Amino acid sequence: MDNARRDALLASMKKINKDQGNFMDFAENSGDTEVIKTGIESLDKFCGGFKRGAFSIAWGASGCGKSTLCLQAVANAQKNNQSCVYIDMERSFDKDRAKELGVNLQDLVLVSNCQTAEEALTIIRTLSKDKVCDFLVLDSIQAMSPKGEQENKGKERDLAEAEMAQLARTLSKFFRIVSPDVFKAKMAVLLIGQCRMSLGSFIVRADLSGGEALKHWSYQTIFMRRGQGADAPSQKVVEYYLDPDSKLHHESKNIPCGFDAVLKLTKTKSSTSAVENSEIHLPFTFEKGFVESLENQEEQIKIDGTDEEKVIIRAKLIEKGVLKDETVVLENSTEPTLVPPTIETNERPFTKEEIKALDKPKKKGRPKKENK
Repeated sequence: MDNARRDALLASMKKINKDQGNFMDFAENSGDTEVIKTGIESLDKFCGGFKRGAFSIAWGASGCGKSTLCLQAVANAQKNNQSCVYIDMERSFDKDRAKELGVNLQDLVLVSNCQTAEEALTIIRTLSKDKVCDFLVLDSIQAMSPKGEQENKGKERDLAEAEMAQLARTLSKFFRIVSPDVFKAKMAVLLIGQCRMSLGSFIVRADLSGGEALKHWSYQTIFMRRGQGADAPSQKVVEYYLDPDSKLHHESKNIPCGFDAVLKLTKTKSSTSAVENSEIHLPFTFEKGFVESLENQEEQIKIDGTDEEKVIIRAKLIEKGVLKDETVVLENSTEPTLVPPTIETNERPFTKEEIKALDKPKKKGRPKKENK
């Protein structure tokens, strides 16, 4: 571009910026792309982070780790002094679980009483206009019910009535109106989506419901699923029990402590992420969510038997130096029998999934003969 034409263009840009309040400038002067990271190094390298000023989607079947991924991203954003809002349309937010994953509940704004989809979307619009939020999570898209689906001219609709594509039309209008405000506010919006089964060509496949506008406006879309059971992370557990002669025995087992999470990048506009349709496998543990690896994970201890036997076993383990604490917390019991621990041990409560994986050991040895 010659100098005369460039000067003319600069004059036009200056006039437009003054009259319309727009900010026109050459692309080389634009800043670097800002993202919200999850704090999971391999995942952040894979997807490049959730872009600020744009919409991202994480979707999949139930139980594949979508909400956990969002909570871990919220926890990491809070560590960087970024304000976060969580819109819980499914009314399933567990504050204890969120706290375990590192979320600061005092700083997290939780919205859990939206009746219609329009109320939730209006909240997003207001927050973006006021530029007061850095990271927003909507859980989930399919849980939103448009007002037109619930009412017709102020009267409550019957559940038997059919409303075609109400949510899709509402979302399409929302993206067209709100996307400029989200961009100006540099607010990263992460939408959680549920999958539906659609009939393709000779096969049944998972698909994202909610309309084509979701796919069009998404900066990046991540499909999540569970991998092979053989690839699931396992935890080494040492189980202690008494035989009929009250001798202490132990047995080592490897039990599943999570599942292999597979994340597929079905769409991306990021130059720093992996290419589209790439996959990454990450270990997901029921206790800590997504982790990098399980190499440094310590073995856990399980004590089996009656309440009386458990007390005896703990006393013997403390004597042998296996346990460093005298606290007795009986499994399947609601209250501890002694004071809370003051020294950390490698014993912890097991999840329901881990308990199912543990087979109750048989008592070994011969019982004592009774004296006649």
